[in-house]
Amino acid sequence: MKTKLFICLFVVLGALSTQAQAPYKHSIGGILGFIEGGSYKTFVADNFAIQVDFGFRWAHYASGAEVNGNFMYEQAIKKGFFWFAGGGLSVGPAFGGVVFGNNPIAFKLGLNAIGGAEYKFAKIPLTLQADIRPGASFYIWNGNFKPNFDYNFLNASARYTFNI
Repeated sequence: MKTKLFICLFVVLGALSTQAQAPYKHSIGGILGFIEGGSYKTFVADNFAIQVDFGFRWAHYASGAEVNGNFMYEQAIKKGFFWFAGGGLSVGPAFGGVVFGNNPIAFKLGLNAIGGAEYKFAKIPLTLQADIRPGASFYIWNGNFKPNFDYNFLNASARYTFNI
């Protein structure tokens, strides 16, 4: 049953992807929100993109450096506006925080969903994006393991677009 569902979803998304064209090939810029740093996005097919964000992460239970990669399906709403949805994972060291007790450093592995909207300006090479990324974070330190709900609810990014 799951295999049939996956095949149907793959066929539908494949059919949708032939009806639209990616708004650009690559974009690079910055991101602010629960992760603050750099952002890179590339389209691997007309409707499928990979986005990698890297920088510092702030949360009430732990902060740290992070790399978050996401695979997303993106579809046009109207000229210039796009919606997207997908998922990804994040890795990086975590510092301080109420989760680790006396240990100042832990390792974070996270799984997340991502959804949001993007606007690509027609006359200038700029895209603006807002997204939410709820998920789960797993912290590992000194043989201890602690899962946490990751409420990375809002990020905003601005990226320069180019087609090479």
